[in-house]
Amino acid sequence: MRIGIIGLGSMGQMLAKSFCKSAVIQPEHVVVFNRTPAKAEQLRAEYGVVAGASAQAVCEQAELIFLCTKPLDILPVLRGLSLSAEKHIVSVAAGVSIADLETVHDGPVSKVIPTVVSSELHGVSLYTHSDRVNAQQRGHLLALLSAIGEVQEVADTEIETATILSSSAPGLLAGILDSFAQAAVRKTPELGIEKARSILVETMLGTALLLKNEQLGFDQLIERVATKGGITEEGLRVLAKTLPGGFDELFAMTAAKHAALKELVQKQIGEQSDEKE
Repeated sequence: MRIGIIGLGSMGQMLAKSFCKSAVIQPEHVVVFNRTPAKAEQLRAEYGVVAGASAQAVCEQAELIFLCTKPLDILPVLRGLSLSAEKHIVSVAAGVSIADLETVHDGPVSKVIPTVVSSELHGVSLYTHSDRVNAQQRGHLLALLSAIGEVQEVADTEIETATILSSSAPGLLAGILDSFAQAAVRKTPELGIEKARSILVETMLGTALLLKNEQLGFDQLIERVATKGGITEEGLRVLAKTLPGGFDELFAMTAAKHAALKELVQKQIGEQSDEKE
C-alpha cells in the first residue's frame, strides 16, 4: 500500500517522519507534496520518501491520502482533485467534519487528529470514520497510527474536547510547566530558570511513565506523594482554588474558536452549492 501526504506543515512533516521512523511502511511507499517544494525535497533527501509533482500526482499514486493543510484549505484542495471513489481520504484538520468531507468526496473519508509528540512514537491520535470506510481501510489506517503512538476512536461530537487533551496538550503542558518554573525562580532566583525547567521536564517524564507502567489512577499517585498535612497535600488545596476555573475557561474559549471555524467551513460549503446552482 502507498500512502500520500498533502501539506507539509508541522503535522504533515511529523506524520511522514514518524511513519518512516517506526518502519510501519517503507519510505518509498510514502508520497508527499507541498506547495513549496523545498519541504518535500528535504524529506526525500533525509528519509527516502517520494516527492510528488503535484497534489493530483500524490492521489494517483496512493490509496490512502492524508490532507494536512490548514482547515479552511481542506475542502478547496479536495475539490481541486480528481479522485476515484475507492480513494481513502483522511483529514487532519479541526473544524472540518466527516459530513463536510462527504460534500466533496463520494468515497471513504476519515478524520484524524494527530499529536506532535508522536514524533517520539508516543501520544494519542484521535480518529473517526465515515460509514463508507470498509474494514480493510480501517485496518490500514489503524496500523499506521498505532505504530506512532496510541489511537482512540471518538465521535464527531467528542473530538473537539478530546483534541485539547491530545493535540493541544503538549503546548498547554509546556506553558503550565514554564509558569511553574518561573514561579520557582521568583521564589529562589539563584536556582536559575534552566535548572528549574530541567527538573520539571525529567519529573514530568518520570510521572508519565509511573502512571502508565504501573497503571495508576491520578488519585492513586497523589496518595503516594501527598502525606497527610504535608506540603503536597496543602499545595493541591492551593491549586484546587484556581485551576478548575482556569481549565473551564480554556474549554469555553476553544469551543468558541471551533464554532467560529465551523461557521467559516459551512460558508465555504454554501458558496460552493450556490456556484453549482
